[in-house]
Amino acid sequence: MKQLSGLDATFLYLETPEMPMHVGALHLYELPEGFKGKFTTAVRKHITARMPALPALRRRLWWMPLNMANPAWVDAEPDLRLHVVTAESRKGATLAELEQAVARLHPQLLDRSRPLWKFHVFEDIDTGPGGRRRAAMYTQLHHAAVDGQAAVALANAL
Repeated sequence: MKQLSGLDATFLYLETPEMPMHVGALHLYELPEGFKGKFTTAVRKHITARMPALPALRRRLWWMPLNMANPAWVDAEPDLRLHVVTAESRKGATLAELEQAVARLHPQLLDRSRPLWKFHVFEDIDTGPGGRRRAAMYTQLHHAAVDGQAAVALANAL
């Protein structure tokens, strides 16, 4: 158990539905030629393999009795079916439609009873300039769990 710093706890205390405290990023992928199956499944499989190197994804909040101190991080095994989800989008969605979908997702707060991250996978986005199949992923990582340096380390580990 590791107690959150005052700054990290502040990100939790200040969060409201009007002001989410997670960081969002949209990733657009051109899938390899011959890729078969669902991109969501491939992402879950990849994250499962990398999970030992991703401590920020394997912890959840533990609230102190009577909130007499800042919450702490405790170990947790994330359920990837809840953390890596297929986002709703029409087949062949354009980049503008993808951006609209992300705009609807961003205000949704992360579930504080689980590790504070979620990846929304968009299957079958409009084909790229080379005519190859594309997918996208919108990632939400709570600012209490990762700062800028931790996010770069997480991206490198993934």
